[in-house]
Amino acid sequence: MKALLISADGFEDSELLVPYYRFLEEEIEIDIASIKTGPIIGKHGYHVMTTRSLDQIDTSLYDLLILPGGKAPALLRNNEKMLALVRQFFKDGKTVAAICHGPQILVSAGVLSGRRATCYRNVAEELEKAGCSYSDEQVVVDDNLITSRVPADLPAFMREIMKKCRKPTGLLDKKKLALIHIVKRDLHLSDQRYRDILQQVTGVRSAKDLDGKAFNRLLRYFARSKQYQINSYGLTFRQKYFIKHLLADLHWDEAHFHNFLKKYYQKTGIDELNKREASNVIESLKNIIRHTIRNNQPEI
Repeated sequence: MKALLISADGFEDSELLVPYYRFLEEEIEIDIASIKTGPIIGKHGYHVMTTRSLDQIDTSLYDLLILPGGKAPALLRNNEKMLALVRQFFKDGKTVAAICHGPQILVSAGVLSGRRATCYRNVAEELEKAGCSYSDEQVVVDDNLITSRVPADLPAFMREIMKKCRKPTGLLDKKKLALIHIVKRDLHLSDQRYRDILQQVTGVRSAKDLDGKAFNRLLRYFARSKQYQINSYGLTFRQKYFIKHLLADLHWDEAHFHNFLKKYYQKTGIDELNKREASNVIESLKNIIRHTIRNNQPEI
């Protein structure tokens, strides 16, 4: 984990120093960058030495970007190199945290359309004009974007940032993550609708933050929502993709499976199954897998 903090003269002192020293406390490497190297001076007179200029930054070396507020964002938002860096962080799906006037930089970078965020109250209109859903809260977390309003929100701001820095326990395996994103695509869910469902059902806004129990809650939600049924017979997406998962374990190709369905169910594809038939297919495939495993065990 390595963090990058970018600011300039006129920064809000606490909004730079609190994240910086918090990262040092956690022994997380952090660089402070600005338009050029050398000291930058905060609103209240603190001097901070930068270690990188915008020209020297390689975004691939960093996992997280922090943008403090104050007067500094008004300078940085007019710097095209700054805006290009922000766009690259968003393109790569990395965490970006901005507080107070910091979101002004995100407005100028054009990365807030369709997102949720907060900021200093005088900046709220700018966010809304940029297509962002503004919320007057201590901290707003929208997938990889973390925003807060004022220095008094720093405890909540840092709490959410540190969650991104600490590897969660019980992470989902790649198959389950892939399943979630396949479902999102096949159900034609917009990014906003997808994140809203995650928040509603699991309390998080990114599949990367789900544990096994939250994953199951999400699947139960889709399985019980009629709008997410595959056909009028009640077949659910969960059954469909569980069948595909079992087929992959069996190494069956499409032709082999179609012959199986035709022989035992008089159907030619998964989408023709009703809910009960799909349950029977799942049990049959699981039994075949168990039988195959037993037969392949070496004799003692």
